[in-house]
Amino acid sequence: MSRGEPDARSAPAPLQEDNAFQLRMLDPKRVKVFRVAGITRLTLENERSYTRVSVARAFPLSDPGHYIGFLDASGKDVGMIYDPELLDHESRRIVEEELERRYFVPVVERVLSVREEFGTIYWRVETDRGEKEIVVRNLRDNLQELSPTRLIVTDIEGNRFEFPDITRVDGKTQSIIMRGL
Repeated sequence: MSRGEPDARSAPAPLQEDNAFQLRMLDPKRVKVFRVAGITRLTLENERSYTRVSVARAFPLSDPGHYIGFLDASGKDVGMIYDPELLDHESRRIVEEELERRYFVPVVERVLSVREEFGTIYWRVETDRGEKEIVVRNLRDNLQELSPTRLIVTDIEGNRFEFPDITRVDGKTQSIIMRGL
């Protein structure tokens, strides 16, 4: 071996291709989504069935109508379809119900009251789904800014609420929100 050449015994092994991050696009004509005893299941025709799946959007804010993913019971990717409209009627209905349940986000139409006690914020609000109380600790960690005026607040139970335009809320609420941003 000449000087300066690496010793083959100490050279790193070639990297193996990691398939864990490859995206699998599913043919919607081969995807069947159904429920058994309230549990959402998925069958890929002529391939495999999954006894429990969850459904999620890859781009819930920027492209909610496309790129729908399926996760198995352990949270691993099964695959994704581009357009759920191409699913059979029953599969599409179940996928839409699952997405509605997963992405249920009431829109705050009006703040009825707000108070802060020991760093916890209590809002009583009117939403498009009725009157709700939002309780938030550590506001900075529970605000997601979607635009300069639009944000999502996550309460202590993990429920999300959309404030579509913070310039239209009362001054006290604006002040609290601005401290969290």
